[in-house]
Amino acid sequence: MAIIKDRSFGVSKTSMELKVVETDSVSSTINIMFNCGNHHLDYTFFVLRSDLMMLHTLILRNWDDLLEAGVWDSTDPSFSLSISTNKSELIEEQIYQFQCWIDAGEYMSSRSTRSGIGITIYQDQKTIEDFALQLKHELD
Repeated sequence: MAIIKDRSFGVSKTSMELKVVETDSVSSTINIMFNCGNHHLDYTFFVLRSDLMMLHTLILRNWDDLLEAGVWDSTDPSFSLSISTNKSELIEEQIYQFQCWIDAGEYMSSRSTRSGIGITIYQDQKTIEDFALQLKHELD
């Protein structure tokens, strides 16, 4: 299971878990769980395996392109991801805003990109890259 926790996890208990339930050469059944405090939302659906591999590659090898692109959408049924620079003068190290959401179209039978339910996690680049490595491990 690939897990990413917010940098203030000790207080907020905010995290996201992505588990590959089943996979073959074309598709994967995944479960995404959003955790915030004592609240949990989880969704299980099919995605293309290549989408998961692309996500791993973008984070680890094309970081700047991913930041510039703004939003990455998987193939329908959709989940989306965005990583952007968090501009704060209060924090000395570079922190990023990692957002993941499930497209409302997945559950309403009509694609509605960038609307749905999701989570925002603030974290450093290395931790986000570790999440991508965990995802790769899930696919192997």
